[in-house]
Amino acid sequence: MNSTTKGLRTACWDCGYRRDFENTFLGICTWFELHDKGPNKNIPPALVEKGCKHWKKK
Repeated sequence: MNSTTKGLRTACWDCGYRRDFENTFLGICTWFELHDKGPNKNIPPALVEKGCKHWKKK
């Protein structure tokens, strides 16, 4: 887990990995491509408010 979150998950809206690509309202998570874990992924509606363990400050 990212040490800046210290176990807390923060909404994707405030994440440094979130980008507005294409025509997606929720955005794209760029963490995967930046860490060689596959292509960027759409942020699912169930996750956008909850956040994930990869969150980083913008």
